[in-house]
Amino acid sequence: MSREKTIAELRQHKEDSIQKINDYLESLISDGDSKARGKADKLSYWLEDWTRFLNFETCFSPLSLRRYKRGEIIKVHLGFNIGSEEGGLHYAVVLDKNNAKSSPVVTIIPLTSVKPHTDISRLKNGSIFLGNELFTNLNAKISSTSKHLNDELTLLKEIIKSETSDVDSANILKRIDDCGNEIIFLSRMRSEVQKMRKGSIALVNQITTISKIRVYDPKTDHDILSGIKLSNEKLDIIDEMLLKNFTNK
Repeated sequence: MSREKTIAELRQHKEDSIQKINDYLESLISDGDSKARGKADKLSYWLEDWTRFLNFETCFSPLSLRRYKRGEIIKVHLGFNIGSEEGGLHYAVVLDKNNAKSSPVVTIIPLTSVKPHTDISRLKNGSIFLGNELFTNLNAKISSTSKHLNDELTLLKEIIKSETSDVDSANILKRIDDCGNEIIFLSRMRSEVQKMRKGSIALVNQITTISKIRVYDPKTDHDILSGIKLSNEKLDIIDEMLLKNFTNK
């Protein structure tokens, strides 16, 4: 049985670890290669996010989130990973057959978009081309939500102009501000979703279980990805790949 370290030893271990991280980041930044510097920037962002996740861990409750169902698309932060592991913010498909709202974790399969150089006829084993149904469904929802927000924004502005005495101007102005922020968010989402126009790929070989703290969207039933899911046909193809790659059947 190992002995418990003293406070002084723990602090020294901390300093040594931080120094190693600092040395590694400095080596990347000092490198003349732009990819190395980009890697340093991404790693620094992840260290900030990771620390934020750790601080949030003690007060996090999965009950504050919506329930995630099999086949639904969620956006998650996979972190800064090693080698060919998928990292960063990624869309993913929920794999759990019955994930309880109270469960602190969810099992997912990361998704990636088809790149200009991608040959979908020669994908690696464990990768499945899903077509562009995700792009179509998500783009349609973004357009519908954007139209609703624009209509709401117009209505709120008309209420302000009417100068009715019983209007709560402060509340109306806040709602206008909220709608404006949502429209900006949707604009960014639309730009991001355009990357999926040529289709998405399910990385079945990178199936993983994550803490729900990593879920970026949807957190509620009103968020943009809420209700976006793969068709049963695509889920059946994923099931076949899972059986092939991870069982003896």
